[in-house]
Amino acid sequence: MKRCTKCGKRKPLSAFRQYGRRRPGKYHVECKACRRAHDHLRAELSRRWIREYAARWRNKSQRLIDAANAFIEKNSKREFRLTNYHLLRHHAILAYGGYRCACCGMREASFLTIDHVDNDGSRHRRRVGTATRFLRSLQDKGYPPGFQVLCSNCNHGRHRNGGICPHKDPVAKTGPRRFTPRPAATR
Repeated sequence: MKRCTKCGKRKPLSAFRQYGRRRPGKYHVECKACRRAHDHLRAELSRRWIREYAARWRNKSQRLIDAANAFIEKNSKREFRLTNYHLLRHHAILAYGGYRCACCGMREASFLTIDHVDNDGSRHRRRVGTATRFLRSLQDKGYPPGFQVLCSNCNHGRHRNGGICPHKDPVAKTGPRRFTPRPAATR
């Protein structure tokens, strides 16, 4: 039996997470249920912060948005036109915070992508389709929450790093390298 530091209840050891191989027989100070509740609260606070940040950015950058929309309108009347995909992509990027990566601040439009905040992009793309179909589904649903604008590096880094961008993961910055070359064999 062990007492959880969060809820104060005594629970069996199976209700606590073990530390791992480096500390065998040692358990975390908070039970799995309290840790899960803490993680859910932290994720909700993060999603709320992203929504508020996007709203502040839209309010602050209204001139930039108006200029981009004017460019679209001006060029849609000429012989040169944006494709349907690029027009949908433009509206989606503006709806989710504008032409700026939410993680690193990259502003290059050709590098920006729409990221699934909950890391369920594969399942979502199988359901609605990719490219134009995906963007059209976002537009049809009124740009629902759960998406953000990331550059390709941050988006791929989140995928490879378990949902955390390497810019924001202290372990990725200081952790051991994954590949260590072996010393040459001597004969």
